[in-house]
Amino acid sequence: MVNLKKLKFQPINLSSSLTAKLSWLGKYITFFVFFLTSPVWAQNDAKAWLIKMNQATKTLNYEMSFVIVHNDKAEPWRWFHGTIEEQEREILTALNGPGQQLIRKGDTLTYLQPEQAAYSIKDTVSHGPLPEILRTDISHVEQSYDFHLMGKSRVAGLPARLIRVLARDAARYDYWLWLHEDTGLLLKSAIVNKNNEILEQLQVSHLQVTNEPSEILQEIHQAELPEAFTIKNSAPMSAVDWQITWIPAGFEPVKVDRHYLFGSKNLVDYVMLSDGVVWFSVYLRRLDTDETIAATALSSGANSYLTKQINQAEVTVIGKVPLPTAEKLIGSIRWD
Repeated sequence: MVNLKKLKFQPINLSSSLTAKLSWLGKYITFFVFFLTSPVWAQNDAKAWLIKMNQATKTLNYEMSFVIVHNDKAEPWRWFHGTIEEQEREILTALNGPGQQLIRKGDTLTYLQPEQAAYSIKDTVSHGPLPEILRTDISHVEQSYDFHLMGKSRVAGLPARLIRVLARDAARYDYWLWLHEDTGLLLKSAIVNKNNEILEQLQVSHLQVTNEPSEILQEIHQAELPEAFTIKNSAPMSAVDWQITWIPAGFEPVKVDRHYLFGSKNLVDYVMLSDGVVWFSVYLRRLDTDETIAATALSSGANSYLTKQINQAEVTVIGKVPLPTAEKLIGSIRWD
């Protein structure tokens, strides 16, 4: 046994070599702690990049030109966004065709189309050209998708990071997002099927980030737009007398109502379902006693259109989901 009383403690004279090694080790530990607690670590996390994208989309002042491509068809758009008095202001303008516009003032969306009266709604889902994931709760999205941080690339002459948002089932598509390395803004997106075939793309051709909102946004801020009406979200399916007994995991009803189809006397039940990345619509129209309809199935890019007769009702599914998903959903409809 060691006799501690006989031990004499002497100052230790470290060699210069050992001193240098310990000094290097101390610097390494300091750097490692800094790396774990700094934005450098966060930049290597796909979810952190998606959250950065959300925040940048909603808070920065920018002007962007982009094109949506599907089925050899290109649709160019111009996008102005900014914050005025701590509220979002934006305007999206279709550059081809008669001139469709979408204006945002806070949580109010105004739709302007030629030969139609402008209208405003308070809504969380925009019926516009932008991917829904730009504004959605990323924590909700990860219930149905996995996030993967891929390599670096260049888009529109800017450095970008590729994030793949991969569905955990075959009931929906995958999404590839290229984000601006400096700001986190979206530079490119692609909707991809399970065979890695690109069905639809959004490609930015010009991006300018500014310190102040553009002049056109100042004009929108002062403009008098139509009074907004509220669309109820997360309405219960009990609002209709039929039920969808199979819905892909993660999808929830965000709108349920009964209305007349635009320009028609046909009354339909309407359900919109969303998983935070994509939404699609279900329409149910009751048929007359002797009326029958033929089944119709169409696909265009990522969009599917399926109509079938179920009992004495015409059911239609429209949206960016695979046709087999629409088919299975329609087949699951039951009446109370």
